[in-house]
Amino acid sequence: MSAIRSLVLAAALLNVLATAVAAEVTVEKDVPKHAKARFFERVQAGELADAIAHRGQAVDVKPGKYHLRVPCDSMKLGSFVDITVTIDDNSRTRLRLQECGVQVDSH
Repeated sequence: MSAIRSLVLAAALLNVLATAVAAEVTVEKDVPKHAKARFFERVQAGELADAIAHRGQAVDVKPGKYHLRVPCDSMKLGSFVDITVTIDDNSRTRLRLQECGVQVDSH
């Protein structure tokens, strides 16, 4: 009986710890002005791909630095810019993808 209780307490503690190191990211749904077709599909987001696929919805991610390649067709058709976005612990971050960039609002 005591082993089961310890196991339940350990699972609850792990759940609290996992929640404590999470952050919330929301990617704006609006397509940037002057963006070429399939803008969001062309963004290379690595571990933030799920947040881009679920634009407009909050997605939990691990805090840390994320690398994005954002289309920049206004400079040269088919070109990209490399951007690093830092997501802090327990933050709520809103990403507004723009042609050739990202606007980050975090609180």
